[in-house]
Amino acid sequence: AEGMATSASEAFDAIGKAMQADATLASKVGGVLQFELGSVSWTVICTGEGSVAEGRASAPDATITMSEPDFLKLYAGTLNGTTAYMSGKMKIKGNIGLAQKLAGLTAAARKRGAAAA
Repeated sequence: AEGMATSASEAFDAIGKAMQADATLASKVGGVLQFELGSVSWTVICTGEGSVAEGRASAPDATITMSEPDFLKLYAGTLNGTTAYMSGKMKIKGNIGLAQKLAGLTAAARKRGAAAA
């Protein structure tokens, strides 16, 4: 499918590229998000120009814990963030408001991915 990521690294790569392409994306979130997806951690730094890195942040504003398959569904837009949170598929520690802004990032990354495909 268009803009579909088959792995977390692909999804985070797309998020990073979307932030590089549109400097306003990072500032709309304005914080550091850390993702714990099973055995892998990813950090999305949404300050300045924004960047994405594999590994943990020293002081994330929000930590989002979920399985990689669920994260990919969230990224693809087939799993709603609120639903995931309410059903326990996604756990958020820290600034929940910041985590809610993730949807804007994934939507932009998906759109770019679809356009690039």
